[in-house]
Amino acid sequence: MKCEYSEGTNIAVNTERFVKEFEILRLKSVECRSSQLYDSSECVYTSPFTLPSTTIKNTHKNKRNWIWLAPSSTWSFTARLTLMMAERVQVETPFSAPSFLNDEIYPLRWKASTVDGQPDISGLPSIDHAIYLFNTVKFHLGQNYQLIDETNFVKNLEEFYYGLASKKAAESPLWFVQFLLVLSFGQAFLSRSKDSKEPPGAKFFVRAMALLPEPNALWKDSLLAIEVLALAGLYLYSIYQRESAQLYIAQAIRIAQLEGLHTQLPEDALGTQVDADITTVLDPPSICSQRDATLGLQVKLSRLLSSIITTIYRSEKTPLGEFLTSTKSIIHALAGHAQEIEKITRFKFQNSVDAMPKGTRSITLLYHQCVIMATRPLFLSALKQELENFEWCGRDPQTFSAPLKTLVETGIKSAVKSLQILSGDDSLLEVFLPFELEYAYGAAIHLTMAKALFPAVIGDDGLSQMEQTHNILDDMISKGNLVAEVRKAELVHLETLFREFTRRVRDQDFEDRIPSGSIEAVIDPITTQTFVSEPDLVSTTTVSESQPLASVFSDTPDNTEFLETIGISSDDFLSIVEQMGNENDLPFSMLDLGQFWK
Repeated sequence: MKCEYSEGTNIAVNTERFVKEFEILRLKSVECRSSQLYDSSECVYTSPFTLPSTTIKNTHKNKRNWIWLAPSSTWSFTARLTLMMAERVQVETPFSAPSFLNDEIYPLRWKASTVDGQPDISGLPSIDHAIYLFNTVKFHLGQNYQLIDETNFVKNLEEFYYGLASKKAAESPLWFVQFLLVLSFGQAFLSRSKDSKEPPGAKFFVRAMALLPEPNALWKDSLLAIEVLALAGLYLYSIYQRESAQLYIAQAIRIAQLEGLHTQLPEDALGTQVDADITTVLDPPSICSQRDATLGLQVKLSRLLSSIITTIYRSEKTPLGEFLTSTKSIIHALAGHAQEIEKITRFKFQNSVDAMPKGTRSITLLYHQCVIMATRPLFLSALKQELENFEWCGRDPQTFSAPLKTLVETGIKSAVKSLQILSGDDSLLEVFLPFELEYAYGAAIHLTMAKALFPAVIGDDGLSQMEQTHNILDDMISKGNLVAEVRKAELVHLETLFREFTRRVRDQDFEDRIPSGSIEAVIDPITTQTFVSEPDLVSTTTVSESQPLASVFSDTPDNTEFLETIGISSDDFLSIVEQMGNENDLPFSMLDLGQFWK
């Protein structure tokens, strides 16, 4: 390669024209090989980022003209899948999708109070009741979200109740806002009212938001401001006000960055307790508490989930071997995390008669969510092939290479296990926070696609598994969760579209693809990228890809039962990596679904 040297430096500048010409020749070679080997190459969904970006028309009563569909959120994925299926199946439906055209599920309004106004301290619970609500919040949030400094909160709480309450509220306005938010969360976690049209805990939440200081003053409260904004964002996200929630969460992140919390701050700046809260989650499970180890593993799994989205979900064509290389790295990272879950649970609870701890249950669900997100592109690939065959009477789409079949089966297994965990007799199904609802709904969509695309893999249990999902959603609905009601409407609508899709694909006499008419609604409608560099996926776990993962436990009956509780063990993941083989042995093909979503 020709190089130019600048005088007085040792920097070599590559000839730009040569590089561009080389890239053009390489791309032409790739396209030639692809067209020679496959007229309709096997494709895998990589990212919904297309040019132009995918949007839907905004029908809400605001000034937005469109709604941009993000690449991987459950809501936007539902929108894309629903609109695409309705278009390809060519049917008229009672609604495009239940929640797309609805107004807010839980409309909330508040008016900011004046700066000099005295905070309203009327209608507050007794101190015993307030402490009970605080402990309820600790139970539901404390396992995974350290959003409250317990020591300072209790100290201020005692000063408020045992001192002059009005003076304390005026002198510590942001703490008083946090106190009202804690009361709102406590009521929300305990509420089981089905008839109320407002979200649980709304009375205290609206009062808190009315007292929230303006941004130009809020950031000066540092860590307390971050806690308050995070609590507000989480509450709004839980009642399906996603856009508003993102604004408060983003503000909390910006203040955290201003404070340098993303860097290694000195202990004397943070304080001993805060420094300990941050560093203990980095310790190995053998020397830190189960709670800290669980929180640390949740951070790692969250990073891995982010890496999955940025690594696998792309808009450009990707060689199959490159996709499998990335996926193998993800699977290996999951094997390391599975081993950590095994260690945490077995070493801390080997003599306990308790069921799976709440914190471990949460990270196990997140662990399976990573599997579902990593394998979702394969389901969409198969769906694309089926739709092309359905529309153009093309080649038989049943051929699916062995490594991909292994991943498909793994995704189905994770979806099934997620539903088993959520519907277990000993489970404490979370009704207010949105995460378990999203886990159940995401697993249900996965199985809905699997039932239509891979009926032999999902077997005869598909119907019972979907009934399991409906039971979970019905349980949440019976306890007053209107968001679950909307989610169920969306799921039933998708199931209807996939049943019609399956019927038409299997109908050998269907040649002209004439729409058969409207699909009747089975329930009443609810009324009111630019590519970034790949991260090191293996670095998110505690083992390197070259390091073998030994089994943590012997195969005793008790350990076998324990590993079945996890769903997919570290040994299972390593076996999957071996079954995937060497990507160099695979036939050449390209992975591209960018145009599929237009």
